[in-house]
Amino acid sequence: MASIVELAEEIKADTIKNEDLIVCLEAKNLRVVAMATFKLIERNYCDIGIVERLAELGKLLTDSKFIGPWQFGHIAIATLSLLSDKDAKIKFNELFEGLSESDKFLVDNFIKSESYKA
Repeated sequence: MASIVELAEEIKADTIKNEDLIVCLEAKNLRVVAMATFKLIERNYCDIGIVERLAELGKLLTDSKFIGPWQFGHIAIATLSLLSDKDAKIKFNELFEGLSESDKFLVDNFIKSESYKA
């Protein structure tokens, strides 16, 4: 099995297999997790393991600064909304309902900003 560093290189080169993206979501390095998240959005790839991991990452709403005003949890929750998968949409609605108004604003803002397309 490839190391996280090798998988990160595969993401950059766009040669990573969809199934390996879930491995990247488990990385300790949030940069690699972010790269994998954006690749999931780009490829519109999702399975139940990805939904579950994004839901876990969605709890990182404080002390996990990502970019600009967003915490990593905002990005994970927004990703669930951006994937064309029934389970992802259900989980997004579940998590979004439980957010504070400011967190809802930040999730909506991330989706509308299309920052994941960079």
